[in-house]
Amino acid sequence: MPASLQTELSLPADLRMLPLIRDHVRGLAKLAGLPEEQGESLALAVGEACENAIEHAFEDEAPGMLKLAGELTPAALTLAIHDRGLPFYQTREQETGETVPEPSDSVRLPCRGLASIQHCVDEVRWVYHGVEGNELRLTKDLAGVCRLPSPEPEISSPRAERVQSAAPQAYAIRLLRPGDGIHVAQLMYRVYGYSYSNEDFYYPDRLDHDLATGRHVGVVAEAGDGEIAGHAGVERPDLGPLAELGQLAVAPAHRGRGLRQLMGDRLQEEIMRLGLVGLFGEAVTIHTISQEGSDSRGLRPTAIKLLDWQAHFKTIQCGRPPSSQWEREAEPGLQRETMVFYFKYLAPPDRNAVCAPSRHREMLAKIYGTLGVDLHFLESSGPTGAGELQVHYDQATGVGVIQVNRIGIGTLPEIYQARRDLCDMVGAKVVGLLLPLAQGGTPYLCEAAEADGFFFSGVLPHFAAAGDFLRLQYLNAGLDPERIHLSSTFAKELLTYILQEKERVGR
Repeated sequence: MPASLQTELSLPADLRMLPLIRDHVRGLAKLAGLPEEQGESLALAVGEACENAIEHAFEDEAPGMLKLAGELTPAALTLAIHDRGLPFYQTREQETGETVPEPSDSVRLPCRGLASIQHCVDEVRWVYHGVEGNELRLTKDLAGVCRLPSPEPEISSPRAERVQSAAPQAYAIRLLRPGDGIHVAQLMYRVYGYSYSNEDFYYPDRLDHDLATGRHVGVVAEAGDGEIAGHAGVERPDLGPLAELGQLAVAPAHRGRGLRQLMGDRLQEEIMRLGLVGLFGEAVTIHTISQEGSDSRGLRPTAIKLLDWQAHFKTIQCGRPPSSQWEREAEPGLQRETMVFYFKYLAPPDRNAVCAPSRHREMLAKIYGTLGVDLHFLESSGPTGAGELQVHYDQATGVGVIQVNRIGIGTLPEIYQARRDLCDMVGAKVVGLLLPLAQGGTPYLCEAAEADGFFFSGVLPHFAAAGDFLRLQYLNAGLDPERIHLSSTFAKELLTYILQEKERVGR
């Protein structure tokens, strides 16, 4: 199979076309190597989503067209359903069987059926393209690709104490090359066992694919015998001007030889050559090690994402009893953890003026101050015209994101409905709300969203099309602040402010 295979199927929005759509999905699932039952479930899920669009998005006298775009890579199978039909809310059926009336001037959220569709895929995203119509994007991760077998039945842990130091030698510090994926996977196993949170490192084909497409930029330390003794890298999800700080790992046998610094310096050279404007990263709060690594590389905390990550419990395997009432009541085998979002400018920002609620200006000035930005505040203004937002739900983590790209007259009710659909329809535990700080309607939206239970979470610099996002969030799960461990003084100050805001909106 080629590195990437793309297909497109355009059909009249007619229920008689559903068998063709399902057959097309079955064919792609077979090419992807999915088991037959998974392919059939995926075909039925896509068929249900298309049926939903056909029945509700088009007037009888103007049936329109439906487009199904498929993309198959070594990492995932993505199916995107496009239509240019009427915007409206898809409502939930009540226990009585009655249907909630649909406001005619609202935006369509393709939520009917998601309760079952979400079980067939790993990621659900719906995107509003304004006059270009609507898109529902379903992604199925292709697990089991060339995964390294574990030599031990139990969950492995770093085993530095079992490894003897390698003989003194010179190392070649070079860029990661195609074909190195298997060696990086072996390195990650030596360092972390199979406990590292980003599983892509254990799938050589995925890493090689991301390297070939430019999504991953990495540096390795190669020992004299050809062993990959260390790796440092960044991820570029959208091949844009930002990169996510990746894992910096050194094999236990080669530690204490300055490889982290050497790889970091070489990686910095490559990042500057690419002309990137910023680095970002997310660090866990189970411990402070990854936070300290970000601090040491000049990144600074700009947001704290409460309960934004779902990890597998290891308390039973390790023989440790649950440490808190929250942990004892958590979903078996899983625990929700908080992440710290870090950022660093590599080039001076284009703008340093934002339109923010007066309530949060003091904290925003502190956040930007840690990044070396002297912030200026703009006056707010009311929304005009049509808005645009995207709604994304990650099945694996239970996290939903409402991203406002353009603030319009109807944006606020769209946010309200999206939050209800995410929490009530698909069971999102956390919902993030991203508001563009360059637009004058953000203060109004922020205050209105806080009345609905959202609270301040921080800033995502350079993530908006024209500037930065103000991040709010909504929790649909219990929080134990005692589980959050932070390394820097400012991160602790930011967390205190966030928890105060959470309590304020809760009242």
